[in-house]
Amino acid sequence: MLLQENNFKEKISGVILCAGEGKRLKKFTKNTPKSLIKIEKLDNISILHHSINNLINLEIKQIGVVIGYLGDSIREFILSLEKKNQTIQDKLIIIDTENQYKFGPLYSLLSIIKNKDFFTLKNYFLVIPGDTIFDYNLLKEVLSITSNNFDLIQVHPFIFYRIIGLQPLKELYNVNSIISNAEIENFGSKTILKKITQGKIKNLPLKKVINQIIPVTVFNYHFINEMLNLKGKIPYKTVWESMNYMVNNGKKIYAFEIKSKHQFYDIDNKNDLKSLKKKEDNRCSD
Repeated sequence: MLLQENNFKEKISGVILCAGEGKRLKKFTKNTPKSLIKIEKLDNISILHHSINNLINLEIKQIGVVIGYLGDSIREFILSLEKKNQTIQDKLIIIDTENQYKFGPLYSLLSIIKNKDFFTLKNYFLVIPGDTIFDYNLLKEVLSITSNNFDLIQVHPFIFYRIIGLQPLKELYNVNSIISNAEIENFGSKTILKKITQGKIKNLPLKKVINQIIPVTVFNYHFINEMLNLKGKIPYKTVWESMNYMVNNGKKIYAFEIKSKHQFYDIDNKNDLKSLKKKEDNRCSD
């Protein structure tokens, strides 16, 4: 392993956003946070457990689990994990949004600033949602790209995307699933974000090929502080809306294509859960 990659792993922290209410899954999330729903294809472990395993196997030094709705259930789950495996006790950090999650995902993310040991100038933050299943090798590729562009991440945030057609999207997701698309442009030898758009698969043109955003972002300390300064000044609740705002105001966000065939899968509604159980593919494999 390159010295640069070793040094980078010492500086990267994981953030799993588990604060949301999962309103589209009311039947399943009335008493259970969406991140704790057990998935048959994951050998009946929860999405959160799967994500924690992935990040630990990637040698992420610390993992901030952001809680809000039914946060006590997640807290109890984390404590039970730590009891079973004491080697992870210093890795898992619970960050309570204290009801800030009700204002939207942006506010959940910004809750990490409250933990001064976790949110430090020397750290970089790999942020994933708590309701998305990722293949291990996809996250590994994200980390490799970030490590190889360490000079850029010190100044600019990163997003990741894959080029995919409408038919493969329909095979992977329900037609009512909302897909995020990255409008991009070349900037020297790199690619930067112009705009993030969203739309349902069923509304995409038949021959449309899109740059589907993979719901993983890497932020530096300074960018999160810039988003914090926008809090209350702009009417945005989501991270992607605030990123659009900052791009429109001259901030560069670098976009990197993920070229592997490894999958990720958002659990957004009950149809996503049904299709995940039915389909035999590699989207949940390590």
